[in-house]
Amino acid sequence: MRKMALYGLGALAGIVLVILGIMQMRRNGVDSSPWLVLGMFPALICPALFGYYLHMLRVFRRLRSGDGVIARWTVPADEMAAFNAREREIPVRSILANYYQPPASPQSPEVEVIFSDRGVLIAGGYFPLSVHGGRQVQDVRYVAEHPPAIEFSLSLQTSARTSRFTTESRNNQLLLRVPVALHARREAGEVIGRYQSFIDAAAGSRSVTG
Repeated sequence: MRKMALYGLGALAGIVLVILGIMQMRRNGVDSSPWLVLGMFPALICPALFGYYLHMLRVFRRLRSGDGVIARWTVPADEMAAFNAREREIPVRSILANYYQPPASPQSPEVEVIFSDRGVLIAGGYFPLSVHGGRQVQDVRYVAEHPPAIEFSLSLQTSARTSRFTTESRNNQLLLRVPVALHARREAGEVIGRYQSFIDAAAGSRSVTG
């Protein structure tokens, strides 16, 4: 909510600066204005970011109201602390590092986890989960630790410029581990089964078109 408000104010300020710049250019008969230059960036970027956070706010509200939810549970504070301690043992730059970064505080509060067919909301963080597009779910499995977790293997497609005229496509592998409350093992199994069906259907579709 705070970021959305900041980007909204940034968009408004950028538009005001652009208008002032245009007025100054017309008044002075010149083809440039520092106000215009100053306002162009926020006027172009902030509305898009404001729209993104507005969309995410709607996603959050819909999931928390139960709309489109396939499973939800609350991980108690003691179980969350154990999950965080286990995650902190993995080096940040390791290929096994978790895409979801749990709170650094040793006194971890309880955390609500809400799954839909399109992603998972963990406390205040939303992670899209799709078998299509630039970030794809390639695998899902149950991690039988204490507490357990659901682990998604994600493939992230990025592009990097290699010269003035060429770009190179890169495939980055990510892991997303979602904590599972001990009382929610059955629900976790249902989530895994559902996403595995999405993965299998996407693989079948690609083999047919290929």
